[in-house]
Amino acid sequence: MVNGARGGTGDAMSVLDGHTRYNEKWLAQGDKRIVPVPTGNRTDRSLVRRLADGCRTAGVGAGPAVDPRNGSAACADRPASDGPRLLGMPPPLLLFTADLTGAILFPSPGYALVAGTSAFLAGAVPEGVDQGRARFGRYARAAAGKWPGPKSAARSFPPAHIAWKRPGDVPAGTATARQLTLMRDVAENRCTAADFAAGWLVARRHSQQQGERVRDPLGTLLDRVFSLLEDYSIDPESTGPDDLSDEELRHAVVQLMRQAE
Repeated sequence: MVNGARGGTGDAMSVLDGHTRYNEKWLAQGDKRIVPVPTGNRTDRSLVRRLADGCRTAGVGAGPAVDPRNGSAACADRPASDGPRLLGMPPPLLLFTADLTGAILFPSPGYALVAGTSAFLAGAVPEGVDQGRARFGRYARAAAGKWPGPKSAARSFPPAHIAWKRPGDVPAGTATARQLTLMRDVAENRCTAADFAAGWLVARRHSQQQGERVRDPLGTLLDRVFSLLEDYSIDPESTGPDDLSDEELRHAVVQLMRQAE
């Protein structure tokens, strides 16, 4: 991770409203979203890794760790560019990207609030916004007897989508519905295997970006299709000896659809 905050700790304070909340104007710029994540009494490897991965996917560096109560450097000898030295820092704490498109607010023990643009969240919350919120909700219930903060954060940031269990649960017009339509089309020879593979992967990416959530058995079905496509080459000239052929891919999708429907 590369250090280099644009305007130092002063600029970083513009992302906050007080020392426990994000500024609504900052959130509105670039359509930023917030995902609560579990942590302990101090910064741990998971939290530091979220910052590093968010900076990587956004293509930016990180600013110094800041005490959100007064905007001062939280610890002068622990720059945000040095991940290992960020470990073990107590809350309250603010970590942020150099261009202020992403941040992690650690207000109290038990949880942190990851916020930023879709580019930052793609690395910082790779499970997706809704999936991350749903997982945090389960964690908050388990941690309720230990810390009060996670339960309140879970109520403030619930998942926007219900997790769909079966193909029939999926609303029309969603990216997940598009994945299922493509599976039916290739199974019934209404599209080529290559067109199916390309379109399905795009739909999967859009599903994740839009925060759509699935659970078993539908989740397992879609994961199996993704595994099939990892063994299939869309470009015939790049096909290896162990890759699936068009007919093998089509047959495998047919079998999966029969199991699901």
